[in-house]
Amino acid sequence: MKTMRISILLLTLALAPISISAAKPPSDGTSNASPARTSPNILFIVSDDHGWGDLPSNWDDTEVRLPTLEALAAKGVRFPNYHTVPLCGPSRACMFTGQYSSENGMWRGPGQQPLGSPGYRGIKRDVKMLSEHFAETGYKTGVFGKWHMGEHEGEVPNDRGFDEFRGFLKGAHPYWVTANSKMMHNRQPDRTSKGHATELFTQWAEKFIRASAAKDDPFFCYLAYNAVHGPLRVDESKKASAPEAWVNKALDRGVSFLRSDYVAILEHMDHNIGRLVDLLDELDIAENTLIVFVSDNGGCTMEEGAAGGRFPGNNGPLSGGKATTYQGGLNVPLLMNWKGRLPQGMISDDQVMHCDIFATLLDAASIPVPKMNGKNPVRGTSLMPHMLSAGKKTIPERTMIFELWGNIGLRKGDYKLWSDIGREHSPDWDALIAELKRSDLALFDLSKDVAEKNDLRTKLPEVYSSLKKELIDHFANINTEYSGAESSGTESPQDSHDENAKAKKTAPSAAPKRRSQEQFFKNRDRNGDGAITLEEYIGNPKGRNVPALTKRFKKIDSNGDGKLQLDELKEQTK
Repeated sequence: MKTMRISILLLTLALAPISISAAKPPSDGTSNASPARTSPNILFIVSDDHGWGDLPSNWDDTEVRLPTLEALAAKGVRFPNYHTVPLCGPSRACMFTGQYSSENGMWRGPGQQPLGSPGYRGIKRDVKMLSEHFAETGYKTGVFGKWHMGEHEGEVPNDRGFDEFRGFLKGAHPYWVTANSKMMHNRQPDRTSKGHATELFTQWAEKFIRASAAKDDPFFCYLAYNAVHGPLRVDESKKASAPEAWVNKALDRGVSFLRSDYVAILEHMDHNIGRLVDLLDELDIAENTLIVFVSDNGGCTMEEGAAGGRFPGNNGPLSGGKATTYQGGLNVPLLMNWKGRLPQGMISDDQVMHCDIFATLLDAASIPVPKMNGKNPVRGTSLMPHMLSAGKKTIPERTMIFELWGNIGLRKGDYKLWSDIGREHSPDWDALIAELKRSDLALFDLSKDVAEKNDLRTKLPEVYSSLKKELIDHFANINTEYSGAESSGTESPQDSHDENAKAKKTAPSAAPKRRSQEQFFKNRDRNGDGAITLEEYIGNPKGRNVPALTKRFKKIDSNGDGKLQLDELKEQTK
């Protein structure tokens, strides 16, 4: 394993003041910066099931060749000690909300249960996503590739701040796209796109970036490849998921057949990322574009019964993989590059996590990072001061907690608690706490035992007790209230068997009109912030008279602030 350290290969004295002035406005509150300086573009790229050991600069013992990502790392900042929750949907939700998956509602991948039903899995309606922050501050927003953060009304990309979406909604999709594929363009099925998914996603992102740059609009481009998620060929009876030329390149240099499709998919992705890096230079916007590359979770393995499917991922020296809270599931590639702004060749050993991406991207765009998101705190911290100072400003030590259906990891400093207490408790956190209290967890010192083989629980009882208390306190203090669930139109099992409860919910008040407006307001106020925007007022625009609704919205909006208050709605019914 490479030594993890702060290592600055090139950092001129002139770089620091330029970078710092780009991140902070003058102290007197004035600014002579150009829009390009105050509103940087964001190119946020996520790979899928890409293990820590298959980023060559992380781990020498990989046959994968990723020249584009290696160049971005060599000329930017790499974080070998980055942690995430070990499953696709929850990982993405944490990056987009700045919260743990136990808090933001996506405690596992999204399911088919409707909002308000027991077991519902989805980002809470009162939790504002990264894309919504960017949309509200004038950014053009586009997502291309895998969504996997919900399919119901109110959950799809166009409901969550994105101007444009092209890709698929679920967690997996074949790489070869045909007219019968499950691709979408905004809210409609896409029956025209054909070809390889990696190439299509790149083409769509390129078109979006070109259009934004032509209008001089700052953009937030979320490019979510399905590389290197299954299906992948691991036996000769299957068709390769990578283009044949890329598979042959791998085989010709001695990559095993077992790994050939996997390696080819990653290298094909890297080549396509290179096209976008070249595009930024062509458009002369590279110096105003922050590039972030990260994997959503650890790689799959070929072990019998491996979570996430049996595929030949490489997690380096780490134990476990996707869907486990061993380090192989949690510790994955992360790098950032901002030409002319961030230091070159910086390798940070500071412990960082998924929630930090939320805070970092907002901070880079000079958007205030909120302390709360919905009814739970934002856990992320911006990495910008750390990077701009070339590591002199360290990330404060903190406790990082990861949970996936009873598979639990807690990291603080060199120590880590781990346990798998069973799936039957999540997301009933009270039940999970009870099980934790009567369970013995493992304690590892990762500075000496990165493979997590030596349990120190009985040798370090004070450390063990302290960390276990922090873990229990976390789950005890989660606000589980789900704003919007009560107005989803879905009855809970208790209500369906309790006629008295139903009667109380539906009984009319003495003033029917007033009740109607209150209910309408509650239904439309999807994020629970006490006001209705035009987008919330219109709802799903399909089949609706949007111009007429817009005109009515403006008429009701008596103070012209672009938001409707309950009193404004009531005034219209008098």
